[in-house]
Amino acid sequence: MTRRFNAALAVVFLLTPTYLMAQNAATEMTRTVSQHYLDLDTSLKFDALAEVYAPDAQFLDPTGEIFPGIVSQGTIKGAKTIIELQKSWGLTGVDFDIDASFFVGEYALHRGTYNTQFSGSDAWTPIPFITIHRVQNERITERLDFGEYIESFGLGGQFDTTTETTRTVAQTYLRAYLDRDLDTQTELAATDIQFQDPTAQIFGPPMGEVFQGAETLINRRKQVFQNIQAFDLEIDNSFVANHHAVYMGTTTYTLASGQRYAQPAVFIIEVRDGKVTQHWDFVDYTVGPVAN
Repeated sequence: MTRRFNAALAVVFLLTPTYLMAQNAATEMTRTVSQHYLDLDTSLKFDALAEVYAPDAQFLDPTGEIFPGIVSQGTIKGAKTIIELQKSWGLTGVDFDIDASFFVGEYALHRGTYNTQFSGSDAWTPIPFITIHRVQNERITERLDFGEYIESFGLGGQFDTTTETTRTVAQTYLRAYLDRDLDTQTELAATDIQFQDPTAQIFGPPMGEVFQGAETLINRRKQVFQNIQAFDLEIDNSFVANHHAVYMGTTTYTLASGQRYAQPAVFIIEVRDGKVTQHWDFVDYTVGPVAN
């Protein structure tokens, strides 16, 4: 990172306790609202969600592109529309077996297995699943899901070729990202690639913003990588389905100051036409440095 950015971080962490108190309060509010939302959602109390969603809430499931209908068309806007969509899925039972959750500022992330039962069937379908909630003014304003629906629903070989391309490109790109190999990242990035780590917004702007375009992103990483050493991701679990590779585990890194961190994380990479088009990181930055 540049000296200017390091100075900004110093101000955030050392000189602005009011800022940190506000972020801690936001994190606790996010925890409360997100957990309440999950209780209602998994209990199939969809009408009650009207009191939890913001009226202009947004829902997006990029991995849902494999299904016909509104989910495959991109972001769905409006609480009423989202609730009607949830009702249309025909769920008669849900048990979300959560492996891990974390809460950072406005964002909550839950990962695990989403066990579902549908109308007309006694069978349960287990789906490796991640759901991310953004909480503002005590309401859910955004929900972002990623699910391994292809294998879970036995959709078979029609997606195999795309999945294998995604697996190969995403693994190579992820390794280059962790190794701070900018040449390989440049080679694999689509011209209009987008990167965002929404959880990094707790550090203040420009962290947490969307960085769009290969040149913009690579220039940004040149700055960030100056302050990071021994960057890695210890993967606990992962899945690759169609255009998306999802890696779950613990990110480890050391700052130039010598502070070492090991923080729960999820990295998601989207691949189209052999290029990385989208990259999300979600990291639990509330976990402090590892003791030396």
